[in-house]
Amino acid sequence: MTITIRHAFAATTSLCLTAALAGRVAAQDAASTDAASLDDPGADPGADSGADPGAEASAPAPAGPRPPGRGDLDAGGQVRLPSGPDEMGQFASFHWVAVDLQGKYYLLDSVTVNATMPVALIKPEALPDGTEPSMFGGAAITLDARLPKLDLPLATRAMKDTDLGVTLTAAYMRQGAMLLGPRDYPLFTGGFEPGVAAGLTTKVKLGSVVDLRLLPQILYQRGETEAANGVQVPMSLIVKLGSLLAVSADLAVNTGDDYALGADDGGRIALGAAIDVKLGPIATHLGAGLASLLTGGAYPTIRDSMYFDINVKYQP
Repeated sequence: MTITIRHAFAATTSLCLTAALAGRVAAQDAASTDAASLDDPGADPGADSGADPGAEASAPAPAGPRPPGRGDLDAGGQVRLPSGPDEMGQFASFHWVAVDLQGKYYLLDSVTVNATMPVALIKPEALPDGTEPSMFGGAAITLDARLPKLDLPLATRAMKDTDLGVTLTAAYMRQGAMLLGPRDYPLFTGGFEPGVAAGLTTKVKLGSVVDLRLLPQILYQRGETEAANGVQVPMSLIVKLGSLLAVSADLAVNTGDDYALGADDGGRIALGAAIDVKLGPIATHLGAGLASLLTGGAYPTIRDSMYFDINVKYQP
């Protein structure tokens, strides 16, 4: 009788423990269901979500580098090695070293403010005619606004693929410095004078990888005795070799004062080539060519006008 009572007591105890454990598991399942219902009030507690527990939702990464937009800032500088005269009048590349400090701020996706400060980092103390060049050329600020594309019913494909824009520049630079092109040696003389410029930017797609860029502008700068007026028409044929590499052929027609085209009056026709490489946030430009195909004036011979330039910018 004693054995039977012990067996009965043991069986009863096991049943009680089993029931208690089952009740605790059920309570935990109910709490989990309630928490899920609070996260998603419209969800069916008994429905199977079908989601893979190991899967993580993530947005697809954009292909290629992100184009710059509103609020972005690009900063960098261009090192130029133009050919120029020394104290004895002999032309060579390293007699002059120019550094153009540059910055670009995106007011909008299609409107930027560009700042440039040219510096003659290395220059002769004096030229054979007694001219003493200055180191600092001044500063220029340019507002660049891209116009909406033409999306008219009768517009041709070339018209729809053309990007147009306008540029307005305010400068405070050495007298006549606004007439210098990016391939010329930085001969900064005289006092600082205000100046303005207005231009048109044109980019035409000639194919899937070929673009034509034309940037004509008209210049005016006040002088101590006489104002300077001129026109600069740089143009480039660009071939894109992927998203990180591009090569270009460059041509520029720059007049002297009073829109003169002759070399003795300051006119120049520049010809060159360049390669652009984008590695992460660093954009690098390497160029070389001739500052003028016209002999006389600033460049006695074509060989005297050889130039090299390196442009490095940080583009986050």
